[in-house]
Amino acid sequence: MPANVIALSVQNGSAGYTIARRVADALNFRYYDWEITSEAARLAGVPPSDVVAAERVPGFFERTMRRLGAISTMTIEGSPGFADPSPDVWNTALQSLTSDDYRQFIEAVVKQLASDGEAVIVGHAGQCILQDRPGVLKGFIHGSLPIRAERHAYEQGISLEEADKLLKQSDKDRRTLMKTVYHMDWADAANYDITLNTDRFSEDWAVEAIVSAAQAMP
Repeated sequence: MPANVIALSVQNGSAGYTIARRVADALNFRYYDWEITSEAARLAGVPPSDVVAAERVPGFFERTMRRLGAISTMTIEGSPGFADPSPDVWNTALQSLTSDDYRQFIEAVVKQLASDGEAVIVGHAGQCILQDRPGVLKGFIHGSLPIRAERHAYEQGISLEEADKLLKQSDKDRRTLMKTVYHMDWADAANYDITLNTDRFSEDWAVEAIVSAAQAMP
């Protein structure tokens, strides 16, 4: 049975986001990336930047979420769409929210977005959250730092030195997050069904490879 959900983790500068969107278009799947952050922020009533900061730095989880508030996992999973939290839930969350509650919140959002199928989910530890879900193709799109830095510098209009610095920090943040929260080596190929190095292959080839893998998934 072909995969009906594709969970992709990408290194910045690897062209992974473009590839993921093209995969979604090729399969006529919905695409979720920033949408997850935006929806979480809407539910919490805070700027998306707060959610981004909380996801990026593990040490920020607890105190950031005490500002965010939360909605219960049951509220998300038990309704056909996203529901706004009740005042009681807000007050309880502000009193007792922990980093574990925050992880459950994000995981519930990802699971709900995947529940309808036909989705490409980028980032947000989707490969971990959905690892035991049938019909999910887990992929990692990566590349060497020098080539990624060149691409990132060109795309963002910044110096090569600045691009190199930003990518190193991004890689470090994600590696730390994965290790701390999910006890997983972010770059270990064993954690994925398919890994693609974009140093030598075109975006067209990468898109075709992921689409083919999804369609051939047993």
